[in-house]
Amino acid sequence: MILNHVQERLIDELMAYAQEKYPEVKLNAITESPSDEKHVWVTVEGIDWDDDDRVMDFTEYLSLKEEDILVEYGYPISVMPIPMRKSADQ
Repeated sequence: MILNHVQERLIDELMAYAQEKYPEVKLNAITESPSDEKHVWVTVEGIDWDDDDRVMDFTEYLSLKEEDILVEYGYPISVMPIPMRKSADQ
């Protein structure tokens, strides 16, 4: 997936915004949506998946910023928490 400089800047802003309230989140991957090549998915790790309220709060918190970006710039970008990968020794 090739991003333009505006998309890259907006993803950086979204990550900084996310880490203000959720400093534990780390970028996992940037991909395009399987259903829409213009929709950028930013997957992040770090949110405790055993805490449903925290996952929901994170998703709601980011959705406001994602909506602002869509309205202001026209770029659909979604930050999605995913479960952390297990290391081989766990």
